[in-house]
Amino acid sequence: MNNKHKVITKIFAVVLTAVCILSCSANANADTTVATPSTPEPAEIQLGDVNHDGRVDSYDALLTLRQSVGFNEIEKDYLNYADFDGDNRITSSDALLILRKSVGLDGSFIKCTEILNVSCGDRLNVLNFHAQIVPEEKNTGVTFTYTPGDSISTDGSGCKVLETTNTGKIKAFHPGKGTVYITSSNGLTASCKVNVSDDTTHQTVTVGNNTLSVTKHMMLNNEAYDETDDFTQLKGIVVHSTATPGAKADVWYRAWNKPGTDAAVHSFLDDEGVYQYLPLEQTAWHAGQPANKYYLDFEICEPSGFYYSGNQLMDYNVNDQQEYFNKIWKNATVYTAYLCKTYGLTESDVISHAEAAKLGIGTNHGDPDHWFILHNKTMDDFRKDVRELLKNNNISITEPRIIKSAPNASGSADFFAENPDVTPFDMFKVWGNESLRY
Repeated sequence: MNNKHKVITKIFAVVLTAVCILSCSANANADTTVATPSTPEPAEIQLGDVNHDGRVDSYDALLTLRQSVGFNEIEKDYLNYADFDGDNRITSSDALLILRKSVGLDGSFIKCTEILNVSCGDRLNVLNFHAQIVPEEKNTGVTFTYTPGDSISTDGSGCKVLETTNTGKIKAFHPGKGTVYITSSNGLTASCKVNVSDDTTHQTVTVGNNTLSVTKHMMLNNEAYDETDDFTQLKGIVVHSTATPGAKADVWYRAWNKPGTDAAVHSFLDDEGVYQYLPLEQTAWHAGQPANKYYLDFEICEPSGFYYSGNQLMDYNVNDQQEYFNKIWKNATVYTAYLCKTYGLTESDVISHAEAAKLGIGTNHGDPDHWFILHNKTMDDFRKDVRELLKNNNISITEPRIIKSAPNASGSADFFAENPDVTPFDMFKVWGNESLRY
């Protein structure tokens, strides 16, 4: 829109508002019915033609503005013609759009989500904004671009609230308030306010008759959250185990949510469920390169009641641990089936860290094969069970629900402080790797 058109629009808006105010004042105690000119009804009514006289003019705009302030002068069957922007309300914005159309200005505009409330780590794309052009016929051949605008961080980090990823999506990066600007390929613009919270959320994965609890809370202070790119090609999933006896999934948040941690995984899994700590869309530091670049991962937490000598499990009683093992086996296969379904993978795309090492794409680890074999299980058995689960048509996940308490973020027991013989980096000691970043 050029400056001349902007001035014209503002003048019409002021005049129209003044006319409505004067009309409302003069007729506050009088009959407010507006006489509609008698004109033969057209074959097809245009959007904005609220008095159905075959044209869209300033009189339609006036009727719409009066309707927005309580003068019910538009026939019930034609109220939808006054809702020019399609938001199921009749407001002064509709009146202004109708007025613009009446003087020959393009009445089309981008209709989109006005406010989004999301959690850190979420990825925003066209589906989040529901951007479309009104009227609908103007959408043909139109594309949209999304650009993060100014933002205000609320966590004191000074980090951007929103940023564009290497794959073109917008990442809800840190807590705060931001704006996303939407531009159509035919020159229209709109904006959406985005509120980003550092929430802990809960979801339930369903695979057939199996359900699995998934809790999410992003490790914002782990350097991988900021430094790694989104996947541009996803080849599969790497299954790990922690080599850290007794450390359950929830305790890793406090242990690894800090700078200088040379490891970062997407999720930890135990007998109770899954805790996801990095966005599944982005790479992590779990197996070294090039596996990190192409593979999702999760760590299976090992039970307590034994210890490591080198890479050997000592005092491990298979019978005592069988119940725990059965639970993690079920949870891990269900989670893997869900990930495969979500990202278009098959059981053949699932490997262990030990298999990644043998393929030459990962660091020299033996997990979780070294543990599985004690229970007479192999990765072939794991893939077989995943294949059976993938036959289910019912594989889904519920909408995220915010929960108040963050996993081991504050005020809860610190497992590693209470167990001085165990560290968050036992896996490095067991397998002899200093870092899984590179």
